[in-house]
Amino acid sequence: MSKMAVFSLTALSLALGSAPVLAQSETADGFIEGSTLSLINRNYYFNRDFRDGESATGNGYSEEWAHGLMAFFESGYTQGSVGIGVDAFAMLGLKLDSGSGRSGAGGSIDLLPHDSAGDPEDDFTRVGGAVKARLLDTEIKAGDVFPATPVVHFGDARLLPESFKGVTVVNNSLDDLTLQGGRLHAMSQPNTSNTNDDFVTFYGGAVDAPWLGYAGGDYSVNENLSFSLYTSRLKDAWNQHYFGLSATYPLSDVVALLGSFNYYKATDEGRELLGEFDNNIWSSSLGVAFGAH
Repeated sequence: MSKMAVFSLTALSLALGSAPVLAQSETADGFIEGSTLSLINRNYYFNRDFRDGESATGNGYSEEWAHGLMAFFESGYTQGSVGIGVDAFAMLGLKLDSGSGRSGAGGSIDLLPHDSAGDPEDDFTRVGGAVKARLLDTEIKAGDVFPATPVVHFGDARLLPESFKGVTVVNNSLDDLTLQGGRLHAMSQPNTSNTNDDFVTFYGGAVDAPWLGYAGGDYSVNENLSFSLYTSRLKDAWNQHYFGLSATYPLSDVVALLGSFNYYKATDEGRELLGEFDNNIWSSSLGVAFGAH
């Protein structure tokens, strides 16, 4: 279902936006000229104590200090109506301080991987990449990808970020509208060197689902109002739908009201690997911004 939605939305956008984008492709930066290289250092101290909690697992205590080095390369595209490019990354995690009594023994998602005795490893690495193609105003990536949507988002709350394996599509043919979708079949956890077929959910743990698909879009009505609509399916676990709204109301040149609304609908699907459920979750916020905007 998600796959059909992705390609039908993309085909519509391609038809509507082909003429101006074709000219843009012919004058775009080349494979080398349009490339970027980002180097990131991250120093991370992590402390978590579950020894007195009802849900303690492992030894219930984690205290780790580690340093992460990350390099991300994004090439430009070869010139022409169809451009080809490559993305690649290399990551290294280094233990600065920890020990078997402070590693959590696998009881939570810690900074470092553990050996069979529960001791933290001294270091771990992860490398990956993706090939990409640009057709008109549509970008397709296949390989290691980092989706960032309200229904599927790579995690970046530990030493090294997560990544997924699969195919993603992003289209910007229509002004102020971004359409995107993907089908993923594996993911990496933040403290591992390899990718796993299991998908790790924040609350439900690892799920042995064959694939994860998503589709949706973001539309800016004007500079003060935008909304998002997405759907996703974690095969044999859940269907999830999302609606989001973000608004700004200027009171003067330096003061504005800010508001947002988010709604999620999630139901069990297929073999119900996470059990039966039918959830409705919403959140809203209201704030004030000061300064030029």
